[in-house]
Amino acid sequence: MRTSPTFDRRSGRAPALAAVLFVLGSLLAGCPAGPQAPPPPTGGLRLEGAPPDALVTIDESLAGTIRQLGELPVLLHPGTYRVQVAAPGCFTWYGEVEVGATVEPLRVELRLIPP
Repeated sequence: MRTSPTFDRRSGRAPALAAVLFVLGSLLAGCPAGPQAPPPPTGGLRLEGAPPDALVTIDESLAGTIRQLGELPVLLHPGTYRVQVAAPGCFTWYGEVEVGATVEPLRVELRLIPP
């Protein structure tokens, strides 16, 4: 009687290749399908102050104006951020702001440069 090369009926054993494939399949079954996206930020800043058209920069990236960030806060992950608020004819405001797990208000009133 002839047996199949992939399975030995008399001994009931599968060849080594099948065993290796089974182990690899078992290991890969626990792996995620691809890179996981980070969770969306829950903290952030809601700007208040004057002048409303002053530009707000966070970590050297333009975030919007005081007016825009008052209506729709910028969402950020918890951490420390460098914030700059600037407008023509006013002294620029600089600060380091600590952002937590919730959206926090930040009030900035720019002072006029004297004539």
